[in-house]
Amino acid sequence: MSAAKKIIISLTCPNCGGQVEAEEGENLVLCKYCDSAFSLTTDEGIGKIMYRLDVTREKAESRFAGWLKDGPKAKDLAEKAEISEAYPIYLPFWRLVGRGKACVCGVEVKKGDKDEPDRRIPHESLVNREYIYSDIACDPGDLGITAIRVPDHAAAVQFNDDAIVTFGVTESRDDAYAAGAEEIKRQALADGKRSMDEICFSKAFFFEKAFSLVYYPFWIIRYTYEDRAYFAVLDGITAEIISGRAPGNAGSQSTAAAVGGTLAGVVLAAFIFFGFALGALEAIALLFAFGVIIAAGIIIFSYNRFRYGDEILEGALKGKGLKRGKKQRSIETNYENTYDMFN
Repeated sequence: MSAAKKIIISLTCPNCGGQVEAEEGENLVLCKYCDSAFSLTTDEGIGKIMYRLDVTREKAESRFAGWLKDGPKAKDLAEKAEISEAYPIYLPFWRLVGRGKACVCGVEVKKGDKDEPDRRIPHESLVNREYIYSDIACDPGDLGITAIRVPDHAAAVQFNDDAIVTFGVTESRDDAYAAGAEEIKRQALADGKRSMDEICFSKAFFFEKAFSLVYYPFWIIRYTYEDRAYFAVLDGITAEIISGRAPGNAGSQSTAAAVGGTLAGVVLAAFIFFGFALGALEAIALLFAFGVIIAAGIIIFSYNRFRYGDEILEGALKGKGLKRGKKQRSIETNYENTYDMFN
């Protein structure tokens, strides 16, 4: 979600049934049709927000089919993969919106040359920004989902647990709030420390704006390939692949490993040849040592890169495999609602 956008929740008035809207963070809503007032908070003292599922099953499967062909996956994956089940699900996330303020004093060191000493330039940063923190509030199992980034066009509606399939909340509200507040302060400090090489003083503060339990939709697609089970998780609003597990292209991986080994041998042979050409035993030994180090580096790189290459791990999945894709960050910055000062 663009952090400059405010979440507007569409609600149904419990008194007259009229549709009213409320901004995230509001605890009390006044119906414009019957003038009734009602609270948005639950017994736990937090608001619950649910986002509408916009992606149809047809669109989810179409995006999934394109993903099967993307990257170093098995060449025949798109032809042989068989979907065993596809279903939408809502996952709960803690979402904390607040202002992070930080004061940082430090020094930027600019290296001089042989005739000029290093220059030490004092700096002061006053950071005053709005941040959005999110963290999954349940145990997602093998799904590899840790945070959400809500798109601009997402439609927030009043929470209705009778209308959705979801996981139960397992993370403590207080723990989530404390972790979010600390993360926002940490990010404010990090933003203030940029360009500083030495920090003399730093202090951060956090001021809450809104704290909610957000239920976000996803599509889970489980499929099989050569009698092995895999899966993919798609965003239920944008249809983007969030995480997934897929078989790798064994042919391309073995080719890359062979190329790496061959290159290592060529480099080693070249160093030995030129070492003998120089005719000095010290030079031969030195070049041989360099050749061994470079060859070992290439072999180690190839081994670490492809030893678990039989599987592709997309997103924030843990385990053995070739990691691809970006892990969603737990924090966003609202740059339009920013009042920084850098000296």
